[in-house]
Amino acid sequence: MCGVGHPNTSSQHDSSSSIPAHASSSLVNLLIDTHCHPTDDPSVYTLGNNDNISSLSDRIAVSPVAKFVCMSTNARDQTLVAQLALLQPTRVIPCFGWHPWFTHHISLLHPAPSKNDHYHTLFGTTSSPRYKEELESIWDDLPEPISLETVLAGIEENFNRFPQALLGEVGIDRAFRIPRKPWDYNPHSHTHSDSALPKLTKLKTPPQHQLTILQSQLSLALTHKRNVSLHTVQAAGLTTTLLSHLKHTSISSFGAIRISLHSCTLDNNVIKSILKQHKNIYIGFSSSINHKQILDKSCLAQVDMHQVLVESDHHTVKEMEGCLVRANEYFANLHGLKAEDAAKQLRRNWQTFYGTMLDKGSESSDEVEDQDGV
Repeated sequence: MCGVGHPNTSSQHDSSSSIPAHASSSLVNLLIDTHCHPTDDPSVYTLGNNDNISSLSDRIAVSPVAKFVCMSTNARDQTLVAQLALLQPTRVIPCFGWHPWFTHHISLLHPAPSKNDHYHTLFGTTSSPRYKEELESIWDDLPEPISLETVLAGIEENFNRFPQALLGEVGIDRAFRIPRKPWDYNPHSHTHSDSALPKLTKLKTPPQHQLTILQSQLSLALTHKRNVSLHTVQAAGLTTTLLSHLKHTSISSFGAIRISLHSCTLDNNVIKSILKQHKNIYIGFSSSINHKQILDKSCLAQVDMHQVLVESDHHTVKEMEGCLVRANEYFANLHGLKAEDAAKQLRRNWQTFYGTMLDKGSESSDEVEDQDGV
């Protein structure tokens, strides 16, 4: 999930700041955005706080990008992604799941306990007065907890509604701290935090809590044979251990799905090791999150060109094209390809990644072939 504009990720490159001057329509028509968040596009929000999904659908319809693999992240956008997929069935591939930045909203108990019991227990405030003060400073903006059982039931319901859907965005993030101002792309929002306080609290969702929720969501993906878009930040050890556990305990079901390590920032040696052990892992990259690695040319340095997926990880539909074109340009230069040949290769990669699910969805074989038949 792109953190542009979010206080926890201010060091990331703003991918909207330098849209390419020109890219041919034939090139852009080849590009598939394998990880994006259009339900946070400004067009969705209205002054009345009623989500304007039809306006978003219109933006998707006129975009030259071939397809959008649209992520869900929290309680708000699961339904929005489903609605968008119904409005744009040939352009949108829906993904359902809970992002690690929102897993503190989830209780492992069912029914979920009271708000007071859940958050104070999760953040260990009884043993830390400092954490108690931090929690009190954001208390009014925290939602009532939702049980993991309810979360999983919602994902499974959407899997049954959308046979072509993926699991995403899910994962584990050991760097993320709960912000004082709630996550919000709403241009009409007037939520303000005390400017004298740091933008981030010291509160972190415990890794084990995140991991339990991630494992439960992955179990659904294995059961329903759904591919996964996986977020992993400062969690190399947990990620490699998790993948090895899945491989050795669910050999047949794990081998039947494919996982994209989205906008992957893991160390290149870790990536190399993961790809050597797991043939069903792909590496997603974006011109925003991977900007630093792109500048020093370390991005994708240990990745076979056939295991790469291009993504915008962006929320504004009109800017996704530019994000993808810039990423495609890097991929082309890295492998000595013409821009259009690079786009065709990335498209083929997506087709291979998504191929395990083609018999689930409505997408015909003609729709997934390259435009020139390659």
